Formats: sequence, C-alpha cells, structure tokens
Amino acid sequence: MTVTRVNILNNNSRRDQFIRGVKLLKDDILRPEWPNTYDLFVIWHYVAMNTFTPPSQNDRNSAHRGPVFLPWHRWLLILMEHHLQRVLDDDSFGLPYWDWAGDGELPSTEQKNAPIWRDDCMGGSGNPVINGPFAQGLWKINVREDAEGNLVRTNSSLRRNFAARISKLPNRTEVQTAVNRGNPNVFYDTDPWSAESISFRNELEGWLNTPPSKLHNAIHVWVEGDMFFGTSPNDPVFYLNHCNVDRIWSAWIKKYNNPEYLPGDNASDDLKGHRLSDQMHSLVEENLFDPLYGGNAKPNDFLNVSSIYEYDTIDLQSL
Repeated sequence: MTVTRVNILNNNSRRDQFIRGVKLLKDDILRPEWPNTYDLFVIWHYVAMNTFTPPSQNDRNSAHRGPVFLPWHRWLLILMEHHLQRVLDDDSFGLPYWDWAGDGELPSTEQKNAPIWRDDCMGGSGNPVINGPFAQGLWKINVREDAEGNLVRTNSSLRRNFAARISKLPNRTEVQTAVNRGNPNVFYDTDPWSAESISFRNELEGWLNTPPSKLHNAIHVWVEGDMFFGTSPNDPVFYLNHCNVDRIWSAWIKKYNNPEYLPGDNASDDLKGHRLSDQMHSLVEENLFDPLYGGNAKPNDFLNVSSIYEYDTIDLQSL
C-alpha cells in the first residue's frame, strides 16, 4: 500500500496518530534484552553518526556529511513509519512533515510561537519542555549524548531552546533556490563527497557556507536542546524535520527527472558505505527490527519509493 505523508498542521487526525504512535513505541519492546523500539532509533542515529568506515572518510560518517545522508535517513523514516503502522494497527498511516519553510516566512520574533508549537501539537521550548504532549512527566529521555559526545543513560525530560544559536528558520525562497540550483552542472553530490561538496545533497543537508544552505542543519540548530546532539531523534520533531527534507529531495528528483545518484559503484573504497550499492549502516541486522530490508539496505533501494509512500504536495511553490 502506498501511504500519503501530509503536513502535520493540515491533518489533526494524523497529528494525533503520530503523537500516540511514538508514545506507544516508548513502551514497545521487540526483544527482552533490547531498549524500547523508539530508543532503538535514537541509538541507531547516534551510532551511525559516530561510525567512520573506512577511517579515511575524515568528516564523512555512516549517515551524514556525505552522499548517503538522504537515502540513509529515508531508510530510517520508512522503518519508523512501519513500526508506527504496527503499533497503531493502521497500514494507511504515513508520517507527517513540518513545513518549516512556511514558518520561516513569519517574522523571526513570531517563529517561536508558530502553530506547530501549540499545546495540541509538539509543545514549545524549555529546559525542560513543560507544555504539550512531550512535556516533563509525559515524555521520558532514556539515552542521551553528553557534552563529551558519549552515549549515556539518563532519566530526564525533553529540552528545546528555540533560536538560541540562530535567529530564524529557512524560508521558501531559500528552499526553492536550493532545488532550482540542481541543474546539469550541479549533481546530486560531487567530489570531495563531504561537507565541502558543491552539490544539491550538501546544500540540503546544510554544510555549505554560501546561501541558501544550512537548510536541514538549521532546523536542528534553531530548535536546539535535544535536537542539537547525535541523539536528536529523542525529540519527535526530528521525524517531522526529516520528512520535510525528504519531501524536498522528492521535489528535486521530480524536477530533474530522476537524476543519477553519485557516487557510483566504481568509486574509491574511501567512499565505502556511500556508493550506490554499498550496504548502509544498520544497528540491528535482523528482521524483527527491520522486516523490510533485514538491515541490508543500499542507497539504490531508495531512489524510487513510489510504491511505499508519496507526499500530499511536492510543488515547488509549496516547499
């Protein structure tokens, strides 16, 4: 079944399902020796960020700062969507997205009070967050990256600190400029296949120092708190952000008629894990956690996902 992913602010039923589903996953144990299913995703993301294979990748890790960034996170989203469908007992459920570029159209002083931060949606800012469905006492953080970069056990609440490091969210013009820049002279990714690449992937991921860049990264930095660390999936807003990032990638693919993923299989072994047919980083290589790919997913598996999901709109004017 192909499911439809929608704007979380346009569908109250989907919003409520998402909130209920992630809370159910906090109580869902797939194996007695494992943490809950939601926290498995948190740990997976952290470990992938700290896995460098081979070491010569320098700043590239197994999920970021390189070509695999978009397909790896697409894989994570599809698996999260699957587990939400399972605990909600609803095969038609599709992850919602946060249209943060729409909020970026608001004056910067109003962005902290955008509708997504209402009590009936994601709640607001705070250390700890004290309103909404993920407020203190309603949402527990069990594992977290500490200030030294270590993964530690904790028993604490969600943290956010809106606009503490950057003053505003990306807007529609910035997103559309990034998509439109993907012309025949700007490929999906390019040498040096890193945070220095002049490419669509790197512009969307947000490492380039030229405007509009900072797109995906800017969301993590603007929300701050738990979203700032490698354990950023602790904040359910992580999934709303990445769904929107994936939606922008989908719009780019459509605009340029399925452009080639790069690097290909003949690229240097220094790019292991980022090439078209390389196995991507998996936390648990067994069907219980990943019944769809068995932990053996490759970038090539995620270039056409039309049989799995679609977005309500990928029109450039809506991005």
